[in-house]
Amino acid sequence: MATQKEILIKVIEQISKKLIAAENELTELDSMGDADCGSGIRRGFEAVLGAMAEFSQLEAGDILKKTGFTLAYTIGGTSGAMLGTGFIETGKSIGEKSSPSASDWVAAVKSALDVIKRRGGNTSVGDKTLVDSLEPAVFTMKAILESSQPPESGAGDGINDYTGMMQLIEGAFLAAKEGSDRTIDMVAKKGRASYVGERSRGNRDPGSLIIVIMFEAALEVLRSNQ
Repeated sequence: MATQKEILIKVIEQISKKLIAAENELTELDSMGDADCGSGIRRGFEAVLGAMAEFSQLEAGDILKKTGFTLAYTIGGTSGAMLGTGFIETGKSIGEKSSPSASDWVAAVKSALDVIKRRGGNTSVGDKTLVDSLEPAVFTMKAILESSQPPESGAGDGINDYTGMMQLIEGAFLAAKEGSDRTIDMVAKKGRASYVGERSRGNRDPGSLIIVIMFEAALEVLRSNQ
């Protein structure tokens, strides 16, 4: 059974590859903004892939923080700040835990969401940003955790309850996708896309799609490692 650290590294690698492949789609969606979302994301996650040789020497929390700082330094702009913050805050919350429980992971992503919202100027659902997909994903994970109480994965060396973890991530992915879909009919209230007002309606927010791809990548890795 793979350790949580090994699975986390695979998840970050899969996220990186899928977002690099999504460059053109992200650029097209960012046409109402700077139209540089795709190239920035590609640059950032290529840098993450380049830094992965160091990951084997780090614990989970530090791997997440290293990923976040790499993204913040290489992507630049709002995307770099928000995605970098997300990984950094998740890593800070995980801290030195070598085998975080399911509740630890949900709390860590919730902490990242809270900081992202504050850094974005108190961004909320409906502003047409990545929060429109991330917040529903987090709340769905919390609801699943509270209702089903999947066995904790903190005991032992690896993730002991794949069914529980996949249930959380699958729920998050579906909720993120629904949230991203809703941004299509929204008018942007944050970022450069907000400058064009009603003309921003009809396009999916690229940041929301990034979150969808991230959860999709995590789900693919968990399914492949059953």
